[in-house]
Amino acid sequence: MKFVFHQRVDLVGDALVPASDLAALDPAGYARAMAKYDDTPERQRLRATEIPGLARTWTEVVFLSPVHPHAIWRAWREVRGKELPRAEFWAIPVDDLPAGTVALDRTVTSTGDPIDASEVAAFHPASFVTATEAPAANRAWLEEMVRRGVSGAWFHGIPHVLAPGAVPLGNAQVIGWEQPI
Repeated sequence: MKFVFHQRVDLVGDALVPASDLAALDPAGYARAMAKYDDTPERQRLRATEIPGLARTWTEVVFLSPVHPHAIWRAWREVRGKELPRAEFWAIPVDDLPAGTVALDRTVTSTGDPIDASEVAAFHPASFVTATEAPAANRAWLEEMVRRGVSGAWFHGIPHVLAPGAVPLGNAQVIGWEQPI
């Protein structure tokens, strides 16, 4: 499989766009997108966090997951013993990603800190394979959430694929995360 994933959101047009682009296209959507960064000082700093090698900030890229959503859903069910509520995702062929797309795997820095250049690598569609298991860091996060009795942030500990511009959805498929791989 050669797909990356994005949870379905309301669209303006026929492509996913960086949150910063919504300011001109959909001011209310932009306000909703920016509000999710208001809850902690670390997340507030994310808005201005630069992506090494892209000359763009956190809100100027489209975030995509290289992990099939079913892997996360399955890990949550195994850890929690309960299924997540229904959610839909776009499964986007990697060949449709814009030039300059990179992979980010935050293993050195923390949320809100400047990203270390070693955490960013060029994204190569030809050698990419969709991950079908939740990474160990994600599973550990899910286990911690269960211990604390909370839910949410199911994508914590998962690397990101960052697209520096609009991601067309003409060839994307819609899937639910409960759908097996």
